[in-house]
Amino acid sequence: MKLAFVISPQSLLTGIALPVEMFYAASRHRVRRRSNTPLSIQLVGETLQPQRAVGGLNVQADHTFAQADKADLVFVPPMWGTPWPVISQSQPMQSWLVEQYQQGARLAATGTGVGHLAQAGLLDSRVATTHWYYLDRFRQRYPQVNFEGHHFVTHEDGLYCAGSINAQTDLVLFLIEQTFGEEALALVERQFMHELKRTFSTPYYEPGGAVHHDEGVSLVQSWVRQHLTDDITLANLAGLVDQSARNFSRRFQAATGESPMAYVLRLRLDSARELLRDTNLTVAEVGEACGFRTAAYFGRVFRERLSMTPGEYRKMVRSKLFAAG
Repeated sequence: MKLAFVISPQSLLTGIALPVEMFYAASRHRVRRRSNTPLSIQLVGETLQPQRAVGGLNVQADHTFAQADKADLVFVPPMWGTPWPVISQSQPMQSWLVEQYQQGARLAATGTGVGHLAQAGLLDSRVATTHWYYLDRFRQRYPQVNFEGHHFVTHEDGLYCAGSINAQTDLVLFLIEQTFGEEALALVERQFMHELKRTFSTPYYEPGGAVHHDEGVSLVQSWVRQHLTDDITLANLAGLVDQSARNFSRRFQAATGESPMAYVLRLRLDSARELLRDTNLTVAEVGEACGFRTAAYFGRVFRERLSMTPGEYRKMVRSKLFAAG
């Protein structure tokens, strides 16, 4: 996994440092598990001279745009203050972003950093968002972009936009889960922001409201979300679209990248984490409310996926909540 962070004047260092640390934590976990998903990180700028960031701090690129390797994922941080001068004077950066995107990189911009993607023409006729304070001005300046004002994160065609640092954090967690898996996600949450846990299966808005275009699979997913407490079987799900279990499994996997029952289990675990955090239900009651057949099965699956018991999870998240208060 090759990450790149662009450096420009007025950059908010939080938009760089926090994703770097979160991805690094996830990658180190996978190294301990002997995964074959190594991580490399580069800071890329027009010059190798230090750039003045917020508060007078300096940040220095380790590669120029001409020297940088092809990245898998490029982050464009937000800027402090009026962004228009920096956006209008950053044509080399914007050209490099276009080049990276054309070579297959995904791009993730936050807040006013979205202006670089818009200025480069990458967001033309695509959905996007930005910080609420600048949203109307971005709409006026870039009328060809479909700015979405009701969602904090958007995605279309490998272009992610986050409205704020908090929204970027949600997006980073989602990307970590997609790259390194649920266990690494749980580790990062424990270290950084357990008290901010949300459901990351679809943390963003994108055209059609889903990550695929198979209406039958979307119907099944909607049904699952409404029937988590039921005894769900593969045959049940296949019957919703009048297919054999084997053919439906292939169809679901092609649309979502995971098997139908893995999807069911993931949603049940997401729901269980929320109930453990937000309610006083017993662990057994939480398991039952999320569709696990027995408390023992719930505890075993939870520990296998998250490397801790449900009780340990509840104790940790609540201790952080009270400590944060």
